[in-house]
Amino acid sequence: MSKVYKEPIDETEKETTINVLYGENCLAIYTNKAELQKQLCKIFGEPNKEHKKGKTILGSTWIVSLDEKSKITKMMLQANIFEL
Repeated sequence: MSKVYKEPIDETEKETTINVLYGENCLAIYTNKAELQKQLCKIFGEPNKEHKKGKTILGSTWIVSLDEKSKITKMMLQANIFEL
């Protein structure tokens, strides 16, 4: 079954946060951008949490160990985080 992602209506509501949790040795990555969620699913696999309204996914969160350097590097190089 295909997942249904919802883009934020207003451009100013789009957000992506990457927090470095040094004590837990991980990155906490959250985004509500539909295309970026799809890209991150390809890199990291299923998110740790999907924020849903009904059956529609509004945002996703991944927790990634800092030991997964190759996946983090791949995310920085391939995922369109910065929309450049």
